[in-house]
Amino acid sequence: MKEVPPTLRWQPAAFALALILGLVVARLIHLSFYAPGGLLGVQTLELRLEARRGRILDRREAVLALDVPRYQVVLEYRPIAYGGDPERRAAWLRRVDEVLSPLLGFSVQEAARSWPDTWWQLPIAREVPEDLARVIARRIEEAGLRGVRVTPYWKRIYPEGAWLGPVTGFVVFGPDARGVEGRRGASGVERAYDGVLSGRAVILRVPVDAEGRPLPLEEAALEEPEPGGDVVLTLDRTIQAVVAEELARGLQESGAQRGDALVLRPRTGEILAMVSLPAFDPNAPETLERNARNPIVQDLYEPGSVFKILTMAAALEAGVVRPETRYMDQGCVEFGGAPICNWDQDRYPGGRGWLDMTELLIYSRNVGAAYLVRLLGPERFYAALHAFGIGEPTDVDLPYEMAGQLRAYGDPDWREADLGRQSFGQAVSVTPLQMAVAVSAVANDGLIMRPFIVRELRTAQGIQRVEPRVRRRAISAETARTLREMLAAVIEREAVKARVPGYRMAGKTGTAQIPTPVGYDPRDTIASFVGFGPVEDPQVLILVKLDRPRRSPWGSEEAAPVFARIAARILPMLGIPPSGSPEGR
Repeated sequence: MKEVPPTLRWQPAAFALALILGLVVARLIHLSFYAPGGLLGVQTLELRLEARRGRILDRREAVLALDVPRYQVVLEYRPIAYGGDPERRAAWLRRVDEVLSPLLGFSVQEAARSWPDTWWQLPIAREVPEDLARVIARRIEEAGLRGVRVTPYWKRIYPEGAWLGPVTGFVVFGPDARGVEGRRGASGVERAYDGVLSGRAVILRVPVDAEGRPLPLEEAALEEPEPGGDVVLTLDRTIQAVVAEELARGLQESGAQRGDALVLRPRTGEILAMVSLPAFDPNAPETLERNARNPIVQDLYEPGSVFKILTMAAALEAGVVRPETRYMDQGCVEFGGAPICNWDQDRYPGGRGWLDMTELLIYSRNVGAAYLVRLLGPERFYAALHAFGIGEPTDVDLPYEMAGQLRAYGDPDWREADLGRQSFGQAVSVTPLQMAVAVSAVANDGLIMRPFIVRELRTAQGIQRVEPRVRRRAISAETARTLREMLAAVIEREAVKARVPGYRMAGKTGTAQIPTPVGYDPRDTIASFVGFGPVEDPQVLILVKLDRPRRSPWGSEEAAPVFARIAARILPMLGIPPSGSPEGR
């Protein structure tokens, strides 16, 4: 597990960095403006002093994102100052090369061959170490070199790298909606809370004489940037590391192309871990263009049989069935002119015979799910799905959330066959977060909480805490408790690879086909498992999703073991006692 260096963990260390940078900025302003040199042919010089961006912390104060001071060498050339004379420009570049090349380790003249003709301000070296920055600034001063500055800047770093990239997001430099240049969050928490994190930059305007030499500036005019506030997440870095490790193991063992895993507290909506692999590294700009997104809130998929949890919840809530209600399970049935078959039709071509509702879930019967929606009818079924939040965003505090897709009764393109397929998780699309939040209602006595990933904002104005918020009631507490016991039987009697030693858990497997423009993919699947526990007092919900596993297509074979390993490791870490212990009763 990757350790965060102690110097990155505490507020005093960050304060010391900011204080040191303030002293360096003052010195570099003197070297840049009041020492010989500067720009020619302008009446003022502008220098933007970026504010130190606030930190992103986990719930235990581990630093997940912060600003550190770095330095760059900037060339500033105004064609008007040289009358557009190429020879004078070339002579200036030769002088710059003579002074800087021995220090920078490359030829400025050679590098200039690839620069656009229109440049006027160009960073030619970034990530310059502080000691070298001081030497370069002193050499520029001694040589009286015009149009060259050493300037400080803030660099955003992410100590945890890729396995937190989709959550933290990253920062870019560019204009905002008003055209003002600056650093701003481009994704993740960086974007969602940009207003808190960004702080306030300062533009220094320094007057110059006719030859471009700075004129005296009153000390009172040197305004300091206002640093950004800190954002504290609900996420636990240690749990995130466990989930990332087990998800990576699941990908390796199953041969899946990619995977997602989510841990949340169903009673509050707090997100404890959110992992997508492979993921972009916010420290590596070359990875951002390829995959700079958070699939758990942005990518849609057909959930498959985990959706039967919602279908059963709707039927129990409407009173059309009870756990002991029995139906005749057949291998295939016709629904709206289309066939619906069980996943194991080859083994049981005539179905499994008479089954009760718990056995419907245990053996994950597609025909049984279709039986339930026939009893419900489209109005009650879709009303129930809307109550669970299917087809709408969860209102999580992360950007770019997709709403999901649900063709419902009354829509122009709806067909009766859709009703049958949706009963077992086809012809409906969700994000992993939406699926997890919907199932969390079963763990939380029927209440759906708004999922959130930021628990506290710390600014100069004070501390603002984010409180849990109920979105709606999806089902009654009685229905939720009944369904919890039925889902516990799924693990106890069938999904044995999801069992967690010492804990009584509840959950459901999912093996979803992948739609293509010409029908469902004949080979590839999405294997998933969603579960929660302990059953007597659900404290955590875990969703695991593996895309296109190669070893086995089934959620019970590939996703369930990942769920079990994650739960077995994090339940004790959270202080949750085993089922049956005095504390757990």
